Amino acid sequence: MHGDYLAIVTLGFGEIIRLVLNNWLAFTGGPNGVPVPSPTFFGLEFGRRAREGGVPIHEFLHTSYNPNLKFIFIYTVLVLVVLLVLYIKHRLTRMPIGRAWEALREDEIACRAMGLNHVLVKLSAFTLGASTAGLAGVFFASYQGFVNPTSFTFFEFALILAIVVLGGLGSTIGVVIAAFVLTVAPELLRGFAEYRVLLFGVLMVLMMIWRPRGLIRVSRSGFTPRKGVAP
Repeated sequence: MHGDYLAIVTLGFGEIIRLVLNNWLAFTGGPNGVPVPSPTFFGLEFGRRAREGGVPIHEFLHTSYNPNLKFIFIYTVLVLVVLLVLYIKHRLTRMPIGRAWEALREDEIACRAMGLNHVLVKLSAFTLGASTAGLAGVFFASYQGFVNPTSFTFFEFALILAIVVLGGLGSTIGVVIAAFVLTVAPELLRGFAEYRVLLFGVLMVLMMIWRPRGLIRVSRSGFTPRKGVAP
């Protein structure tokens, strides 16, 4: 599948998995969710009192207890992981697999005509994207202290899609800016909470008409032929 059909099937599978997990009480706890252990730093805990056999980090450092230290630690590690992911993405886009992703995105028929296995290319993109999303889910669960199926609704899918469309397909800087804008905007528009999905839909339609490639377009890198070499 490709194009709109692939997006529809992906959305359908996402809803199916969410409903299955919501009713699989023995594995996920259903609507009650699953408690997530608090993060630790080499075995040092961030709570006021550690569990049996543990050591609180403020006692190890001989400082006063700070309840915000846990969140500072999570955000610091998150920033480092994001930088690492961006570096890996930057390297992959300049490798043959990255060129194959771009070719498949621009024209699947031409990609297949050049002999590329479009199925493997799609699966590699899905696998890398899903693993990155799973890594982000780890930070989300650690921050919340629990996770349940109701944390992942259609609104989250629409929000992520709006971020990609607004930032620009393939534009890392654009997606980062769009993620910042669309995560801050709902907090500023709490009075219009019932119409947020509608506003995102209108925003996506306007972006498709006004700037179909997003706020920041991707610069296409080319290769300059050397002198004496036929192009």
